[in-house]
Amino acid sequence: MSGRTRRRAGSRVSDRSRKFRRMTLLGGFFLAGGAIVGRAVQLQVVEYDTWASAAEEQHRERLELPPRRGAIYDRNGVPLAISHEMYQVSVAPNELRDRDEAARSLSKALGIPLARVTSDLRGSRRWVVLPGRYSAEQRGSVGSIRGVYFERSFERFYPQGDAGRELIGAVARDGRTLGGIEQVMDSVLRGEAGWSIMRREADGQVQAAISLPVVRPVDGASVQLTIDFDMQEIADEALRDAMRRTGASGGDLLIGDPRTGEVLAAVSRRRGNSRTLTAITEPYEPGSTLKPFLVAALLAEGRASVDDRVYAEMGTWRDGSRTIRDTAPRGWLTVREALEQSSNIAFAKLSRLLSPGQQYSYLRDFGLGTATGIEYPAESTGLLRRPASWSSLSQASLAMGYELSVTPLQMLAAFGALANGGVLMKPYLVKEVRSTGGRVVETKGPEVIRRVIPEAIADSVSGLLQGVVAEGTATRASLATFAVAGKTGTSRRVLPSGGYAAGAYTSTFAGWFPAEAPTIVIFVKLDEPRGDYYGGLTAAPVTRETLHGILAARTGTLDGRSLLITRSGMPAVAAAVARPSQGVESLSSVARGMELPGSLLPPVNEPEVIDLLNRPQAVAEVKEETVKVAVPPLAGLSVREAARLGHEAGLAVKVRGSGKIVRTEPVAGSTMERGSTLTLVAAQ
Repeated sequence: MSGRTRRRAGSRVSDRSRKFRRMTLLGGFFLAGGAIVGRAVQLQVVEYDTWASAAEEQHRERLELPPRRGAIYDRNGVPLAISHEMYQVSVAPNELRDRDEAARSLSKALGIPLARVTSDLRGSRRWVVLPGRYSAEQRGSVGSIRGVYFERSFERFYPQGDAGRELIGAVARDGRTLGGIEQVMDSVLRGEAGWSIMRREADGQVQAAISLPVVRPVDGASVQLTIDFDMQEIADEALRDAMRRTGASGGDLLIGDPRTGEVLAAVSRRRGNSRTLTAITEPYEPGSTLKPFLVAALLAEGRASVDDRVYAEMGTWRDGSRTIRDTAPRGWLTVREALEQSSNIAFAKLSRLLSPGQQYSYLRDFGLGTATGIEYPAESTGLLRRPASWSSLSQASLAMGYELSVTPLQMLAAFGALANGGVLMKPYLVKEVRSTGGRVVETKGPEVIRRVIPEAIADSVSGLLQGVVAEGTATRASLATFAVAGKTGTSRRVLPSGGYAAGAYTSTFAGWFPAEAPTIVIFVKLDEPRGDYYGGLTAAPVTRETLHGILAARTGTLDGRSLLITRSGMPAVAAAVARPSQGVESLSSVARGMELPGSLLPPVNEPEVIDLLNRPQAVAEVKEETVKVAVPPLAGLSVREAARLGHEAGLAVKVRGSGKIVRTEPVAGSTMERGSTLTLVAAQ
């Protein structure tokens, strides 16, 4: 084949190859176009709803709307815990139109130094969170600045400072509850979160989308406690003073109403500023404060009378494998005298008049060694073993207040039963729950647990305990104005590992007043007081000081009784309204038995008082003579110190705000009627 022929044949092959490539490329274009068109049809027709929704979601942001936590109030409406609306402020510097102008506006509205804000906004960061949290008023004063964002939250605030915090508990910033009422009532207080859909614009701005779904938050309900803040503050200060005076490592002070079971004040203090109400969570061995319950059992079972006698062995007695000692040598004692002098030997012998089952049953019926069910987390049950596990020494040990553990709350309730005619009431802290609209959704009232002893037996024990305060181991708890009934106790401190701590004691006093018509039952415990450690020398005086403060403040909790007022304006005698059958005759008997000149009252003509009491028609006409007191200067003091001085002046106290006191209403130097309410205005 010639060269020309070969060239023609190669040219035809090349043309076919180029044509094939063009056709292949054109086919590829058609296939790609078809695929694109097909995909477009799939996306824009078949899957339109799915992708449209996804695109919309890219422009939406779901934000949780926190609810406002419900408030906690005392029985008189004093706020103990409230939630304030607060805002965190963040800035996207790249979105600001004028950084310097924005910095000036933020500095002025939020109180942040201008240099600090300017430095943050001029930096390279794309997102700046300004320090602190700010009120709704501050948020409003910032106005609407592009690039400035606000995150709403609620912060827990305790207007009364530290008073009652071990009872109330706390809430962390992340919403966790930290003990107390805050924890046990969390399901009621916390409310339900809502949510909102926000629209993100092309420029990054987030706007509320009114047309999009919004679920509003449901704010928490409010809780009203049985606590009386005046009493709480008085009890708190009395316990603090006692710990300072005695060097005690801790202590508990409880006040309740024996007629209803309401807890009016609950204070616990420990070294290290513990925020736990150990009066409910930590049991102890009660010592001699348990002795009235053995007397009640003996009288109720007819095994002894108050005048029966027992030999106290002149202070030392060998009981099986151990020796029991009294604080002083004594011979023959009546049951009355044995209780007044708190003779261990006498009570060890008296315990043998009951069977183990009887002794156990009465202690259990008074609520000892079993949880009360009060509204507080981690309540301890204490320990009261069944007779089957007792030793031959257990009856005598229990008679002296050992071989069992109880909480201060259990002792408060048990003494409340003695004061309440033998009827044990269930202790409670929560009085009422209200919705955000003010509707009452839950109410709690007095609940009878059981009748433990007949009323006549309770009256007999009450008379004996009046003798303990008047002439026995608890004379330092006595008041010149009212008869007080109660019992002291001193017990050795139990080590966590078992056994007793050398030289460490617990000192206690439990009782009630007025003795004839009780409206207040009180329990005081001091842990490891130094020096004098007997309950009569340490805990009993705390009771007296607490009652002095309550009477001076004239708290509304006492208003259920008719009070006859002396010329000083202070209460002299209480009418017996708890048991109507006692009436005015009880007033007369109380008045005749009182020494009216005392630490609270100036001398009063006793016959004049008795004459009024013996004329029932005149009682209703007795009016309080107005007594004026000066408002002390309280500006600059803490809420606690100002409230204490207000109480000492004989005024009830209401607090508004927190922090240091800036003024009082009325102002310092003004005169008010004793018992009126002084308003303390704090910085915030």
